[in-house]
Amino acid sequence: MADNILDKVPPQAIDAEMAVLGSMLIEAQAVERAFDILKAEHFYKDAHKKIFSAMRNLADKNQAIDTITLTEELKTTNQLAVVGGEVYLAELIDKVSTAAHVEHYAEIVYKKFLVRDLIKISTTIIQESYKQEDEPEKLIDLAQEQIFKISQKQDIKGFIAAKDLAEEVMHLIEKARLDKNPVKGVPTGFTEFDYKTGGFRKSDLIIIGARPSQGKTALALNVAHFASVVKNIPIAFFSLEMGKNSIFERMLCSAAMADVHQVRSGIFKMEKWRDLTREAGRLAQAPFFIDDTPGITITEIRMRARRLANDLEKQGKQLGMIMIDYLQLIRSTGRFESRQQEVSEISRMLKELARTLDVPVVALSQLSRKNEDRSRVDNKPQLSDLRESGSIEQDADVVALIHRDGYYKRDDESLKRKATLIIAKQRNGPVGDVDLNFISEHTLFTNPAPENIEVGEYGDVSVPM
Repeated sequence: MADNILDKVPPQAIDAEMAVLGSMLIEAQAVERAFDILKAEHFYKDAHKKIFSAMRNLADKNQAIDTITLTEELKTTNQLAVVGGEVYLAELIDKVSTAAHVEHYAEIVYKKFLVRDLIKISTTIIQESYKQEDEPEKLIDLAQEQIFKISQKQDIKGFIAAKDLAEEVMHLIEKARLDKNPVKGVPTGFTEFDYKTGGFRKSDLIIIGARPSQGKTALALNVAHFASVVKNIPIAFFSLEMGKNSIFERMLCSAAMADVHQVRSGIFKMEKWRDLTREAGRLAQAPFFIDDTPGITITEIRMRARRLANDLEKQGKQLGMIMIDYLQLIRSTGRFESRQQEVSEISRMLKELARTLDVPVVALSQLSRKNEDRSRVDNKPQLSDLRESGSIEQDADVVALIHRDGYYKRDDESLKRKATLIIAKQRNGPVGDVDLNFISEHTLFTNPAPENIEVGEYGDVSVPM
């Protein structure tokens, strides 16, 4: 069936292609308008691709574009005869009487290109389906990824020239200078961490690592609550360890400053019930989406994240962040010689997802027991403690490790609520420690109290809720 499809003439609009090129030859303003919409690859006819590329070369050299300069440019590259000679260039001009409709013609050309691209992708999927009929999940993921790229009109061809980036990057730098707000990504609510990292930035893979019972899930849910409830940023939360009800309950208790054990046993005061009711209402209005499918595969995570992003886009919203609890519980769909290779592939695909959807992907990760080695000072975790690290450290843009000294020194009351978030890696920023407080009965991390401020019962004055 794929062979029959390939035998057909692909959709194209030769007349529209000629009209675009003709318009560019008769009016200078039409050149820029066409360049804004089209690239050489968008043309179907090979001669038109070459002519458009020659026009681009002339524009790059700040030369006028007309039949004389274009003819000379094509002669220089020995392509004049290939495209049909001067006679064909004259035909292009005769094709249009005005350049007023160049954008309309260009859009026709571009739409035909998209349809051809879709046919090419569909043909590839058909061919792959016959080869991998026992692995439908991989095929669905391939299809969704490729079609999503088309729908987002992303350039999947690779290189972008520095000259095309200069203006955009300088605009962002100027905007940052005027804004004076260091947080450019999704804010966590933890002041010092946000200052040092700028928040969780688009396209970044962020790894939050800790040993069990150190507060990985609590920290992730605190961040998710701040982003979705306080900042109204849509969050996708994949929970591979806890059910959706437990996740919601944990977020609710943290926000209401309620003891989780007391809430579960039903033993709490009426004023706390009012707090819980208030926070439940706030959470109900937040763009927070939970998927608690046990044993979910990396392919399913990618598929569901893309689907949610598409659904939000239809509502005029944008997915802000993806969070996964936790990385080592994700299953792959392929066969690997070792668990390390499997986790490396999962890590790579998470980074690819972050770039494809242009959102931060935050993955929690278990740490090995190396940090519990008696010979290590303060039991502080390190990058090397990432379990089955493989390429996790390489792929990650930011690695933050949770350390609670009081967990290991339980007799020292002064350490009971102290916590440290260690920025062990940051691709575009400094590393270092961020001090936090941790209220275990509320599963809540907070900003520490500023110096010279009298603190309350929990040793904190700043709750990012």
